[in-house]
Amino acid sequence: MSELTAEGRAVLIEGVGLILWRWTAMRAAVENGWGGRDSQAKADGTVSTVFKFLIQSQDPAKDIETLGDILDKGLDELNTTAEDGSVDEVANTLIDLYEDCCNHNYEMLEELRATRSQATASVVKVSNGNDEESDDEDEDNDQTTDMMVEASNQKPEVMPVDEPAADDGWTVVSSRKNKGKRN
Repeated sequence: MSELTAEGRAVLIEGVGLILWRWTAMRAAVENGWGGRDSQAKADGTVSTVFKFLIQSQDPAKDIETLGDILDKGLDELNTTAEDGSVDEVANTLIDLYEDCCNHNYEMLEELRATRSQATASVVKVSNGNDEESDDEDEDNDQTTDMMVEASNQKPEVMPVDEPAADDGWTVVSSRKNKGKRN
């Protein structure tokens, strides 16, 4: 493997930022402010810590567990836990990026840049598990959000409800919204 050049370092830091931003757990935590008001700064700190680890480690691939620990700690600072195996997946992707940068192969960064705009076409609902009511108006939107807004213009379909034709033992219960009134 070759030395990491100045160009390789620039590609590496941009790539690390893109990979961590595309990571659903980190992105959701930042966009929802689960780490507090400075959630973005905490995520940026994780990007810097990962970058420093990659350039200072003698062999990052052998130290992949340490990289995983750095990613876990970054999520912990954002009051988030990833239990879906994504920490290992992100760590492996970061190692691949590092090795590509050392070999002057910047195709992964080009792919990350190209797919960045495609990723905004879908909507993902996320929650940190604290879906209880909040008295603070500023926190009303902190629990769940449409991460990507483009598809949010779609209107939900209304399911038709058939009225019971005969007394079969079932009772129709109206929603709380209607408070027993029929339209």
